[in-house]
Order: sequence, then C-alpha cells, then structure tokens
Amino acid sequence: MDNKFHKVLLLGSGMMTPPLIRELLVHGDTKITIASNILKEAQALTSMSPQHLSAVSLDVKDLKALDDLISAHDHVISFIPPWMHTPIAHACLKLGKNMTTSSYISPAMEEIHQQVKDKGLIFLNECGLDPGIDIMGTMKIVHEAAEAGYKVVSYESYCGGIPVAD
Repeated sequence: MDNKFHKVLLLGSGMMTPPLIRELLVHGDTKITIASNILKEAQALTSMSPQHLSAVSLDVKDLKALDDLISAHDHVISFIPPWMHTPIAHACLKLGKNMTTSSYISPAMEEIHQQVKDKGLIFLNECGLDPGIDIMGTMKIVHEAAEAGYKVVSYESYCGGIPVAD
C-alpha cells in the first residue's frame, strides 16, 4: 500500500461494513484491509473498489497475526462482536494505533482507558447507530424536554430498520 494513503484495518465483513467502506472511500485517500474469519465475505467486499480494498483471513485469537496486521495500518476499526475487542484493544495500545468500534464500552476497555490516554491514543467506542446515534438522539429529546419543564418517564428506541412508507 502506498504511503500517501491512510491505511485502515477493518475487522469484520458483516452487514455493517459496506456502508462504512462507501463512506471511507469518499475521501479517495484511504486503503482498507478487510480482515475476517470468513475470507469469502471479505473478498466479495473488495469488488466495491478493488484499487482501494484488499481482503485477508484473520482469527483474532492469533495474536501474532493480529499484531502484524495492526502494525501495518494507521487506524483499526473493529466491527466484530464486542466480547472480541479486548485483544484488539491491547494490541492497538501496545503498537500505538487508534481504534474505533461501534460497541458499548466494556469494563475491559474501561480498565485500559488511562493507558490509552497516557499514550495519546484515541479509542472511540459507541459511534454507530446503536449504540451511538440513537443515544445522541435520545439525549437531545431528554434535554429539550427538561428545558421545557418536562420530565421523560419512559422511552423506547427501535434501531436497525429503515421505515418504509406505503
């Protein structure tokens, strides 16, 4: 990968990855390596922009392979299940790489928070639709209600679907 490109390691090849890839490719200066335990899925995603995307097989429990991949990239985005973020976070901390997830902040992530800050790194969590945008929307409503003198006593959020008008 060319040094003029920002190199992103995207862990996971599920349904959330195509929209993220499209957004990252808008900037034109990003090379993305899609690492997945389902190589066929990752390879299929590379058809979105073969000049900017590559695919590799990865078992995140293989710490050596994980370290090698992370060290070759500028930023890590983890779209794998939340309980699998810990080894990734520890590798990013060790190798001095920033990390983004769409998952809630786990106790394991909280435990290394100060070390991440001390190294000047950013580990950004809860930045997807759910969690993320839904929580920001909820807090906007709660704050607006409070400013108007109201109190929210119940709230339900339904995320992950796109409303269709009939």
